[in-house]
Amino acid sequence: MTARIPADIDRLRMRIYDALDCGDMLRAKADIELLRRDEPGEAAGLLTALAIECGSPEDALAAWEECTRYRPDDPYTVFLRARIHLMQGERCAALSLLSPLMGRAMPAPVAEKVFNLAGQCARFLGRAEDAVTFYARARDAAQERELRLLNASNVLFNRHYLVQTSREDRAAAEEYGALLEGIVPFTHAPGVKRGRLRIGYLSPDVREHVVLSFSYALFTALDPARFEVYVYAMNREDDFTEGVRRRVDCFRNLMGCTAQEAARRIYEDRIDILVDLAGHTAGGTLPVLAYRPAPVQMSGIGYFASTGLKTVDYFLADPILAAGRAQESFVERLLILPRTHFCWQPLRPAPTATHLPAAGRPVVFGSLNNFTKINDRVLKVWAEILRRVPTARLLLKTEIFSVTDGAAEARRRIAAAGLPLARVETEGASADYLAAYGRIDIALDTFPYPGGGTTCDALYMGVPVVTLAGETLGSRFGASLLRNIGADALIAHTAEEYIERAVFLAQDAGMLDALHAGLRNMTAASPVMDAPAYGEAVGAAYEAVWGEYTARICGRGKDERGGRR
Repeated sequence: MTARIPADIDRLRMRIYDALDCGDMLRAKADIELLRRDEPGEAAGLLTALAIECGSPEDALAAWEECTRYRPDDPYTVFLRARIHLMQGERCAALSLLSPLMGRAMPAPVAEKVFNLAGQCARFLGRAEDAVTFYARARDAAQERELRLLNASNVLFNRHYLVQTSREDRAAAEEYGALLEGIVPFTHAPGVKRGRLRIGYLSPDVREHVVLSFSYALFTALDPARFEVYVYAMNREDDFTEGVRRRVDCFRNLMGCTAQEAARRIYEDRIDILVDLAGHTAGGTLPVLAYRPAPVQMSGIGYFASTGLKTVDYFLADPILAAGRAQESFVERLLILPRTHFCWQPLRPAPTATHLPAAGRPVVFGSLNNFTKINDRVLKVWAEILRRVPTARLLLKTEIFSVTDGAAEARRRIAAAGLPLARVETEGASADYLAAYGRIDIALDTFPYPGGGTTCDALYMGVPVVTLAGETLGSRFGASLLRNIGADALIAHTAEEYIERAVFLAQDAGMLDALHAGLRNMTAASPVMDAPAYGEAVGAAYEAVWGEYTARICGRGKDERGGRR
């Protein structure tokens, strides 16, 4: 059998990568088998990657064994084994494999993969500082702008877990914005006056996702006489997606579009105000906003720090979030709604909130937050609370306790912080997690990155949440929520005050019983769940910023409308 010439092999590689890009795994596998004859080591690596993509750790491991026969010490071979560990939930093992690579010279594409994977593992294990470092190295290694943007967003998102200053937060966000400065935005020339304001929402989470519980009122509560609502999804659809589709004027799923293609579609819809609902979270769509497909653009739900983009004009906030020097952290101008910056609506009916009387039994503190938010300082504060309430217990229920090595690492950190393991109950995540609130008397919020949906869930299930309001906008989410439901007594401003409030509440059985019985109604009757009032407040804010835009650009006063083309 004659060997293929290099040009034929290159064409075969192109066919393989095209098939992978199209999701045609069968065609990709067939072509990889053809490649095996001339490049067996490369083919083994591709088969391993293909098995990983298909979610088959057994096939991936078998293919990887073949890789080791050809390239045992190659960084990409090591990366593939670490990636298989991740598939198997073995993040500590993955990090152990990757660590020796970090001081070695590697091809840039491999280095990006290695450091990105290390960042994923470190974040899950609660090592936020390491995650930021790894993602920054992945960003710097990335050769394609799309990968640089992805890793830069990961850096910014993971900074939420760290204590930072306003100056540092803004500088980090501006570094991201600089990656998009070469993009030429659409122009929006003044035009004829039209009717209703056309509002566009862009999100990768128009599905069963916590962000939808905070954005549903944005889609549905605006006055239809004054506003048209366009929703642009960037996600796979489910029944909740369909529910949104039925309630808005126009729904488009732009999943699979490039940022430029998505921006073009939005621009052609003549959107007046475009609202980003993801920021730097997973699946974020900020590169779309860099093209400025709408003349006025804003962000603010789903993410709690500056986007870093000069093309994003406003960021939704409220008086609690915007207190102090919050504006200094933002490239955008804070758009302060009168009471609450969000309206929360549970996506599914919640079970009845039931609690045993607090008197005569040990108090149970608890947290159902992502373990990455539970940093060592948080653990030490919780240890002091248990020290001052010697009969109390702590329940932690989160995904890290669903995997063996993650659970072991978490328990090691818990013990190192001074928490007695005999008084700490740990559980993995589960679909019926709301029922766990029936076993918790007092929820302890995390800091500086507080809970969002978990805090709303706790309050709706009748569980008081003690929160520590920090200096940044994002660190005051819990404070905003509690202020709006009339539970200011649960807001602390120092670690000692946080401890004292938790201990005081644990020692007042009557107060606990009253809160358990009344918090659901307090939450339901508050601005936090008042969709009509929220819709009116948001609508007034949209009209105000549109008025400013038309006055500035068109010079015709706030009641005039600008067009494009």
